[in-house]
Amino acid sequence: MRDFLIAVLLLPLFATAFTITNQYIIPADQQVQDEQWILATVAQPDGIFLNDLSIMCANPLSLLGTYEGNVNGIAGMETVLSGTAKRNVRITGKVVRIEGFIEGNLMILADTVTISKNASIGGKVRLIADKVIMEGSIGEDLHVTAGTLLTLDGTITGNAHIKAREILVNERLRVHGDFFYQSDQVLFIESAQVDGTILKEEVSTAVSPFSPAQLKSRGLWLFAAFISGALYLLLFPGQAARATHLVFSAPLKCLLIGFLASGALPIIGVFFLTSLIGLPTGLFMLGLWGAWVYLSQIITACLIGILLLKLIGAETGRLLLASAIGLLLLSLIGLIPRLGVPIQAVSLWLGIGAILQTIFLNRSETVMLAKRLHTQKLQPLDNE
Repeated sequence: MRDFLIAVLLLPLFATAFTITNQYIIPADQQVQDEQWILATVAQPDGIFLNDLSIMCANPLSLLGTYEGNVNGIAGMETVLSGTAKRNVRITGKVVRIEGFIEGNLMILADTVTISKNASIGGKVRLIADKVIMEGSIGEDLHVTAGTLLTLDGTITGNAHIKAREILVNERLRVHGDFFYQSDQVLFIESAQVDGTILKEEVSTAVSPFSPAQLKSRGLWLFAAFISGALYLLLFPGQAARATHLVFSAPLKCLLIGFLASGALPIIGVFFLTSLIGLPTGLFMLGLWGAWVYLSQIITACLIGILLLKLIGAETGRLLLASAIGLLLLSLIGLIPRLGVPIQAVSLWLGIGAILQTIFLNRSETVMLAKRLHTQKLQPLDNE
């Protein structure tokens, strides 16, 4: 059963063309039919892509080709899209410039974003950055969250939802829908530039943790965590049981190891990502860190559930039931103001520390077994 589940989970990796290379260069006249997953140091995908393209590049990334499918891009430095994208585009990087044509939606997360005058986006646009310059044409709604400065120009066919510390509006800006904004500074915009209404929204107050939206979000998180925990317990029951025991028997040690690892691993991963030779290693470390952060809640939930089952005199050997009870309790604690974040932080550190100890304990036992096998006279495994 375990091998079957692992095969099913790994099946999508073999169904796509996953490429890890130093240079990924596609000439402008070359067609690529299959879906592409690219991890490269230098990338120039200038061809005609008939399917989705997901690319991660350490150097500047230039998208000059024609892309029939979705485009997902991550670059360590600058990303420039000057080609044509027929569907949706999602880009993350330090500096992003859009100079081409996008028929679908656009989503960008970056430090600085520029949508030039020649750019045209047919769908919705969502931008999250520190500085944003918007001068192009947008076919639907615009959503912008800028940390410091937002400069608006061009044409917005739909509504504009703006949030920035300072907003500069050019006299050529035209908004055919409504204009909603939040800003610390006074906004100067002519009513003739907006066909709909101009409304300044007040900064939203704290949302009650017991509001329907918060309860729905917490319920979805609980369901997703339970499904992930069930898969983890089915695939690695021994590791989960040992990690749960370590949290119970040595909580301070787990807490210290988890605290150090939760801070050091992402820093090391980002450091490798910024180097030209460590991109795969950095992604691997960040992936492990993300998985351990999620699974740490499962380990702590198992211990909480076991203690509660023991308290009421029920059977304590069912990790799946214990994890469900523990996750429910952690979710309820998360609704309490000023208590949810500290409890979840302690839960995270305990779980990560226990998982790391379990991994290294298994490794040391494997090394000891290998040493026994290389001796002239084999020793019984149960004799120390």
